[in-house]
Amino acid sequence: MVLRDQKPAVFTNRHCIKKTFDEKGLEYIGQLALENVESLAGVIQWNHENGVRFFRMSSNVFPWATEYKLRELPNFDLIAEKLAFAGKLARAYDQRLTFHPSHFVKLAAAEPKLLAKSIHELEVHSEMLDLMGYAEASPVNKINIHVGGVYGDKEETLKRFAAGFRKLSPRCQKRLTLENDDLCNSFSVADLMGLHREIGVPVVFDFHHWKFCTGDQTQEEALADALSTWPKGIRPVVHWSESQEGRPGHAHSDYIYGPMDLYGRDKDVDVMIEAKCKEQSLLAFRGDIPLPPKFTLPPESAEDHPALQFA
Repeated sequence: MVLRDQKPAVFTNRHCIKKTFDEKGLEYIGQLALENVESLAGVIQWNHENGVRFFRMSSNVFPWATEYKLRELPNFDLIAEKLAFAGKLARAYDQRLTFHPSHFVKLAAAEPKLLAKSIHELEVHSEMLDLMGYAEASPVNKINIHVGGVYGDKEETLKRFAAGFRKLSPRCQKRLTLENDDLCNSFSVADLMGLHREIGVPVVFDFHHWKFCTGDQTQEEALADALSTWPKGIRPVVHWSESQEGRPGHAHSDYIYGPMDLYGRDKDVDVMIEAKCKEQSLLAFRGDIPLPPKFTLPPESAEDHPALQFA
């Protein structure tokens, strides 16, 4: 069963538009956040029952989180209690929990307001992990982001990223990871290696992104470089996703079909599957539920195919 279809529904990204936030205020936001946090424990329990030990938490647990401090929420104490329980449950079940904030987080932003919002958002993620009881800050519970736009000059952008990184709290810094991009002129693993040497941030290798931004490396070379950036004793993370006919090449498919070639590193890494059908794609790939036939386009143009009108 799809988690979101259960009664009551289990999902952790209840949200609202800005107008609703402005009208109803922090009391309403606190209630949404509390329901999200309560569902988080439900997701962790479902993971345990279904043999899932690696999970990316939603970055929308706290709606409009850049607009306030968590401790300003009227029901913060209750939320903190529920988060502590969720963290304790995850550790009891030996589950690795991580984050991947949105592309709006830009530590390399030249505009001060955007940089300040990005720092605030990353600190909220780190505080959430603190509240969950993760006393040791490390990329075991990573907060994964991208450098962001190139802004016309890669080298200057990387310098701004390093400067933005240094404005984070030490605990947030220790949790941050960087991922290679999927645009040909953006940041490849090769580009990120210099940042790793300067500020020590580990690199998450995305197999699918490499296809669009190789950095003049083979996939195996880029993977090896990325894995070398992780601290000893911490399993590196890699991302696996696939394209789907009828969608832009960068877009993720509904399901994963493989084969998943990790170049013999299968036992050395934790693999995050990125697919539209989320937990269902994992269960299908493992063979726990039927894997739908791989979608292929008919001979006629995709523009004439009604199923492809909305990606």
